[in-house]
Amino acid sequence: MKYEYRFKNKELGEACFTIFGREFVLDEIEQQIPDEEDFINLECDEWDANNKLFNAHIEFSKEEIEKALVYDSDDWNLYPEVEPPEEGKYLVTVRLLNGEVKTEMDWYYSADDCWANNSSDEILAFMSVPTPYKPEKSE
Repeated sequence: MKYEYRFKNKELGEACFTIFGREFVLDEIEQQIPDEEDFINLECDEWDANNKLFNAHIEFSKEEIEKALVYDSDDWNLYPEVEPPEEGKYLVTVRLLNGEVKTEMDWYYSADDCWANNSSDEILAFMSVPTPYKPEKSE
């Protein structure tokens, strides 16, 4: 399963991404989350084209960050913790009323956040349908 760090406060996240860039912010969070400090410190010093220094410094509590599951196209995704990224056909692992667990195909409707053949509370996990095997033509 894949995880990413996200801002609980979306406005704070957007401000940080605007000032420092998304990749830099996420890299800094990834590096600083395990340390013993209670806060994340973002800082940069850049010289502009006119040789003027731009300095930015933001500090915020680690409580502003959450670790969230994200969609993984190559593995099973827990449902409903992760939703399919788009409408379409998926392999699903389903718990039936009798307790049996099985895997089958189902169609996800993104507009309604529902499945065609199974109610959402029966779906345990889903994954992308793999590309069918195509044997090479022998000559």
